[in-house]
Amino acid sequence: PSAVAKHMVAVSTNLPLVEKFGIDPNNAFAFWDWVGGRYSVCSAVGVLPLSLQYGFAVVEKFLQGAHSIDQHFSSAPFEKNIPVLLGLLSVWNVSFLGYPARAILPYSQALEKLAPHIQQ
Repeated sequence: PSAVAKHMVAVSTNLPLVEKFGIDPNNAFAFWDWVGGRYSVCSAVGVLPLSLQYGFAVVEKFLQGAHSIDQHFSSAPFEKNIPVLLGLLSVWNVSFLGYPARAILPYSQALEKLAPHIQQ
């Protein structure tokens, strides 16, 4: 138990359970329980391992990119709005063309984990 307290941190929505497990809640990165799936990559769930692997400078650039696309989505007209266009293409492919799935084809070994990440 003391090794857990000294050598581990937690990322959780449930700080009482973190403490019960033996990790000081001060060593926990909390986030809201309504943050799920694809959104968690920008929360403590995704940012903590990203920062440990690549450093905070990369995390800052990553979050700036996420903010940039949020701004684009909020302000770009529909005919130039990339997330809107991708969503409409998905509806078209499923509803009108009958394609119930999409293919994610990584073109580089460095992207081998992209498809499983997108599937979450």
